Amino acid sequence: MPLASHKAPDVPPVAVEVVLLRHEPREGFTYRRLITALGRGVSPDHAARGLALLGEQDETHLVHSTSWRATREGGITLTYLIHPDPAPDQPGTPLPQPHRIACSPRPGHPSPPDLEIGHVVAHAIRHLAFLEHTDPAVAAHVYAWPGLVHALRSLPLAVAGEMAHA
Repeated sequence: MPLASHKAPDVPPVAVEVVLLRHEPREGFTYRRLITALGRGVSPDHAARGLALLGEQDETHLVHSTSWRATREGGITLTYLIHPDPAPDQPGTPLPQPHRIACSPRPGHPSPPDLEIGHVVAHAIRHLAFLEHTDPAVAAHVYAWPGLVHALRSLPLAVAGEMAHA
């Protein structure tokens, strides 16, 4: 008996979002946000680097995937943090509360109903703070930025991505 031919299900669109992070001791955290659709056959890492105009041989910038989320339209957004911002002369958005956490009030519905880009950026910063303690490559990058190290270490101890060990 021949196999039935099935049409491939509609694949939800995937977007790659880049948070280009800056930190100045007086101004605190600021960021720029860039976003693009993920093209067929393109790796998300490559798309993130392309958005930031980083060459493949560029090793001076940290590029790290920090989160994903579903969109209201049924797509998926993959978020990357890039530090430092390769175009610091471009206008940035201040992030006055990098400790702000978006939470759902309902345990069976994990997506926060009021999620904003500031929450996503704050999550990415807390993720970076966690990696500064656990990932030697990230730590080596961050240590070149003493003001950033101080800011990351001033965040609450329970950071994004932290897992309790039994």
